[in-house]
Amino acid sequence: MSVEVSLNTPLADALSNIVQPKLTEIGWNTGGLDDSALGEYIILMLVNGKTQDQIATELSNDLLSLGPDDTGATDFSKWLFEQVHLLNAQINGSAAPPTQQVPQAQGGPSRQIEGEQGHSENGQLNASRALDADMGEAMDDVQDGSIPTGPKSMRSGSRTGNKRLMGQLSKAMDRSGDAMLHRVRPQQGTERINMHNRQPPKGPRNDQNRNQRIPPNLRAMGAPNGGTPNGGMATPMMNATPQQQMALFAMLEEQARMMSQMFSPQQPNFMSGMPQPAINPNFRPGGQAQNQQSDRSLFERIEHPAQQQNGHFNKRQQHDKNKFQPRNPHSTASGADGGQDSGNGDVTSSMEVESSQKPQPEQSSDTVCKFNLKCTKADCPYAHQSPAAPPGITLDLSEATNVAVLGGGITGLASAFYLAQQLPYSQITLFEGSLRLGGWLRSKRVDVGNGKIVFEQGPRNLRPTRPNGWVTLDLVQSLGLEDQVLMTSKESVAAQNRFIYYPDHLVRMPGPGASFLSSIVTIFQEPLFKDLFLASLTEPFKPAQGDWDDESIGSFISRRFRPALADNIVSAIIHGIYAGDIHQLSVRSIFPILWHAEKEVKSVTSAFGRGLTLRWPQDVSLKAEWAKAAPVSDKIEAVRRSSVFTFKKGIGQLADRLVSKLQELPNVIIQSGTMVDGLHRQSGGGSHKIRLMIRPDSNHTDRPITEEFTHVISTISSKALSSIVRPASSVHLLSQTPSVTVMVVNLYFSNPSILPARGFGYLLPRSLPFEQNPEYALGVVFDSDAAIGQDEIPGTKVTVMLGGHWWDGWVAYPDEEMGASMARAVLKRHLGISEEPQAIHVGLQKDCIPQYTVGHHSRMARADSALRKEFKGRLKVAGNSYTGVGLNDCIRSAKNVVAGLVEGRDRDTGLESFLKGNGPQLRKIKRDEED
Repeated sequence: MSVEVSLNTPLADALSNIVQPKLTEIGWNTGGLDDSALGEYIILMLVNGKTQDQIATELSNDLLSLGPDDTGATDFSKWLFEQVHLLNAQINGSAAPPTQQVPQAQGGPSRQIEGEQGHSENGQLNASRALDADMGEAMDDVQDGSIPTGPKSMRSGSRTGNKRLMGQLSKAMDRSGDAMLHRVRPQQGTERINMHNRQPPKGPRNDQNRNQRIPPNLRAMGAPNGGTPNGGMATPMMNATPQQQMALFAMLEEQARMMSQMFSPQQPNFMSGMPQPAINPNFRPGGQAQNQQSDRSLFERIEHPAQQQNGHFNKRQQHDKNKFQPRNPHSTASGADGGQDSGNGDVTSSMEVESSQKPQPEQSSDTVCKFNLKCTKADCPYAHQSPAAPPGITLDLSEATNVAVLGGGITGLASAFYLAQQLPYSQITLFEGSLRLGGWLRSKRVDVGNGKIVFEQGPRNLRPTRPNGWVTLDLVQSLGLEDQVLMTSKESVAAQNRFIYYPDHLVRMPGPGASFLSSIVTIFQEPLFKDLFLASLTEPFKPAQGDWDDESIGSFISRRFRPALADNIVSAIIHGIYAGDIHQLSVRSIFPILWHAEKEVKSVTSAFGRGLTLRWPQDVSLKAEWAKAAPVSDKIEAVRRSSVFTFKKGIGQLADRLVSKLQELPNVIIQSGTMVDGLHRQSGGGSHKIRLMIRPDSNHTDRPITEEFTHVISTISSKALSSIVRPASSVHLLSQTPSVTVMVVNLYFSNPSILPARGFGYLLPRSLPFEQNPEYALGVVFDSDAAIGQDEIPGTKVTVMLGGHWWDGWVAYPDEEMGASMARAVLKRHLGISEEPQAIHVGLQKDCIPQYTVGHHSRMARADSALRKEFKGRLKVAGNSYTGVGLNDCIRSAKNVVAGLVEGRDRDTGLESFLKGNGPQLRKIKRDEED
């Protein structure tokens, strides 16, 4: 296609205006509210550069499922591209392709009319032909050699026809059809355009006193001078304000009531022989309409477009009706006194004529609360200023905050909760593609006969370290979950005993609970710690890397220390957190303190020896917030000093409580089983709203419908987001973040002493010989030690994790039976457990952990710039695809992105921490800042 179509251009808007009627004409529209989705998708296909055949094929196969003999899609595509060329010629002045040959004039060959400057001027030529046609002198009398160059009276040196020339000039200068602000009044005599000595307009010449017969509040509804040229009242209702329309409808209702009394059965028909007029039953004394609506004027009974919702969103419609529509002040509590029930709860008397003429109450959503920030009413329906807005700012009531949250995982649920807390008067809609909420938080209670136990298929505990761990604890306290918290103290065996299996036995890691002497002996005796001591001594003397942006973890540790340290210890740690490969993951994104230490201090061990740590600018504001906040409860204070914590019913209890809290809030709507198929910024009118294409059914087979939002917070994976955003070029960098798949196998043994060692569990390094790990296991967690108090009966509970980066590129994965067998083989080889488990549960978590590969930091910085440019800060991102894969990281990202929206940082995208100047800095930690 030679013509390029872009969003937010006059050509795209013109195409939108003609495509929709065409779809209705050929029967591809149903007449519903979602009809605009197909038209918008067709425009997006043009924007993406699809050809005529490609559009016809997609319409025929994927979108409309037309038969093989149906040529409707081909005909429509041909018509569409013809309109593209024609509209482009009209708007941009380029030549349109000829649709038919113009017959040649008799007596000579056909000629191509050229402009005086050597280029085509079709617009001027058409205007000249129209002027000549108006005078009865069309172009068919043009002979060869006399090409028309203007009005006939001016051709070939003619001196005659001055009156005709003046008529043409007057016609060309006529501005009677222009808007009032651009119209030039016809001049008389020596009058000048700037003269202001004329009297104000009094109406049409044939009715100078017309305005005296029209109520003052209705005069503005007519023509600009108060009337029409024929003396009748003009009715451009679209130009009238709602108050003026309401006044007119009230007057019409009064007239209808008077007519109904004149022609009622109780009144004699004074015009005998005339047929009984058709009167609306609502206006007949004692009459009833089939769908009676009580005590509302005609203007109120017209459904507001903003309240029209598709049938799949009944909950939203009911919410809008109950929450945002002011209650009728004239409705009564019962139907006594002859009242009639309208079917929606309102009751009115049929004789209340005067009440319908009273001024209607203001729409609450369009009115500022008189108490504003001092308002203490939780469900106040009026508009309020944002707490973060500058004092005295003028509220913009034309655009109420309407936020969509994509994804029902922990990040999406936390984002919706923070929004509801800090913007209680906004409308929040959470979309989740599956029927289940909570994301990777999957706690399963299993009955094993004598009682129930808890199996964790995702995260199993949280670390209360500052700052992100404290943010999670603040959320726990806000949700009232303190009494459900189970904490593991720093003196427990789970906190003090952590192992790595190498090469054929468990090795306890030096740390809390181990004496200095025993730690030194372990380091020198165990092959796991080969060259560790020597590498630590020589690291400060190694030269720092030059100007470099990023490096893999394996490469960095091997260069600064020794390869054995990377393969034996660091790879095991990465297996336990990211299930990833140290030679693929970014040291700058995962271990930023190592990257900054070499950049700024030239040595990692020197930075640690000086007590340096990283602090982000966002932590400063968070610390100030904690200083002003009320003291935390004693239970939360105790949890802050613990090693890890979870909940009595599992980590999924956090997500369940968030869901229950959100369901209680009137301004939050949760749409589970709803897939978002498309996302783009609304075009035209300078609007920055975001339009979503939604499939509301759980099977995702219905045609998508369209909804608009002022802001969108995406918490789905970056790859999933990149697949729905249009134009795709704005987020193509987000598609470059891969993920790994992990199989989680939970096993329960009735014997409480089956483990050979007590502790948190053990991890497996990449250097482990294959014969010791043919199942590609990542690690084993001793759940019965790590989370004490969840199970109703004693026993031993362990979790085996398989796969991760070892399964990269696999097209098929082990089934449940094979996974259970592999997990039991790992336990038997490493721990000597051959006993049959009493309960076992296998779960495959596909693409569950994003991998921050080398270059992740720079990709996110460029993605931030692209999102700012395309969506003007209206699309924000959060979740484990960007700033951390841990549960605490996800909750912190939700808090940050909501804070940016509430505080008016409209240019923030959720990725601003990757920009230069917003990153962390090395500084010496103070004693009062220690965790």
